[in-house]
Amino acid sequence: MVERTEEAQRKSAAERPEPHIKRIWVKNLSKRFGDLVALKDFELEVEGGEFIGLLGPSGCGKTTALNCFAGLLEPDAGDIELDGESILSVPSERRRFGMVFQNYALFPHLSIARNVSFGLEMEGVGKTEVRERVEEVLSLVHLEEHRDKYPAQLSGGQQQRVALARAVVTRPRIILMDEPLSNLDAKLRLEMRTEIRRLHQALGLTTIYVTHDQEEALSLSDRVVLMRAGTIQQVGPPQEVYAEPVSGYAANFLGYRNLLPVKLTAAEGERATVVTQGGVELSGTLRDRLSPGDEAVAAIRPEDVSVLPADRKEQGAFSGTVELAEFLGRDSELSVPGELGEPVIVRTTGDWKVGSQVSLQLPPERLFVFAKEG
Repeated sequence: MVERTEEAQRKSAAERPEPHIKRIWVKNLSKRFGDLVALKDFELEVEGGEFIGLLGPSGCGKTTALNCFAGLLEPDAGDIELDGESILSVPSERRRFGMVFQNYALFPHLSIARNVSFGLEMEGVGKTEVRERVEEVLSLVHLEEHRDKYPAQLSGGQQQRVALARAVVTRPRIILMDEPLSNLDAKLRLEMRTEIRRLHQALGLTTIYVTHDQEEALSLSDRVVLMRAGTIQQVGPPQEVYAEPVSGYAANFLGYRNLLPVKLTAAEGERATVVTQGGVELSGTLRDRLSPGDEAVAAIRPEDVSVLPADRKEQGAFSGTVELAEFLGRDSELSVPGELGEPVIVRTTGDWKVGSQVSLQLPPERLFVFAKEG
């Protein structure tokens, strides 16, 4: 992908419409369902025009948070302010939020144009304006030629475009999206990610997007909110969250598939020395407050592990044998049991076969050492 020049980026930003709101402030939102704490002290500030990705596994509270924003659930505690005014007492239909659901929620008996115009008709917008705004958004999502068709006549990706058009045609203050791409195949997910981001920028939208897919969250969001058991674990730009996870949980969820049980033997500043269950000593980067003797977890991404022929064993490397090898197209994924006591997952462009003797090296600056979680 060719990077845009700074001048082009400034021009694009200057041409982008002003967002419909200035700020959302979610204050200590909490929600329980019986004994289950679905949301606890959820606090987040969102600037107008931001794209926020709520990321986490099923049951972590991200959809509960979204439903509280939408007014579909009433929180047990906390507040939601929109440009300085609480909206908790405002019914969902009067909040002027657009929603895009996982299952599209289209009316099968209405044409595409009528599906898109439905919200405007309910608001009592005049027929001429309805027609103009429907044509405008159908053009934005490249569906103008399908206006007279019915949902069953469209592909899954086209139906999701209709759902997007219906959500934005009313010119909402905020767009809320709940796993909107999970029913699409891999190719369509990529296409729709591009469409969602393009619409967000073209219309000056403020978007809150729920997903369990880290790739979606990282590629779409201005900031990622990583959640766990109803609480926020980490908030930051995608590059920061990807490269600098704050805990073993965050590392695990964001692709650090190698999580090695270790014991800390020495620490100096951020430099840590640990020993694995297999007795191998490793150097890493300390990410938590730990003392020598503490149980810990050392985490590293598969693509950060260097794999070399066994006869090129360099300082700090250890030996292993390729047990599994999966060809993934541009690269391969290997599972390599060895001296560490458990298999290490490696992503490499090398052509390694099952049974190959190899030498693995874990760069200390990419091996993060976290406190062991209960």
